[in-house]
Amino acid sequence: MALSSGTAFTLGLVLSGSLLCCFAEHRLVGGWHKKNDTTDQHYHNLAHFAVGKQTEGRDFFDTVLQIRAVETQVVAGMNYRITFDAAESTCRVTETYTKELCRPKTPEVKASCTTEIYDVPWLNETSVTSYICGSTDSSST
Repeated sequence: MALSSGTAFTLGLVLSGSLLCCFAEHRLVGGWHKKNDTTDQHYHNLAHFAVGKQTEGRDFFDTVLQIRAVETQVVAGMNYRITFDAAESTCRVTETYTKELCRPKTPEVKASCTTEIYDVPWLNETSVTSYICGSTDSSST
């Protein structure tokens, strides 16, 4: 079955518009975008950075066991929303936190945490804008 050039053009235009519409819906400027690769070392470094800033009301730092989800948002820099499992580490909050030295005391998950981090690499500025943990048992974090 042959299509006339006008019909083929119209069909191509409709298909292109449909694809553009669907692509734009998932790539809203300024919107959060889910990342499928949670193993990227940059995400782990950012999660550990956030953990290392949490000292209030603690004797020991927590540490990152596993990253569960990552979302990014382009702003004047980059926002990262990282959800991860945490455990209490071997490092006291009076010490300096490093992911290499502050190992989990036990492999059990203490809490599920979500942090938001604002990163402006060209200014060498990184800050934790939100950090929330929910216990996996009856204790609180």
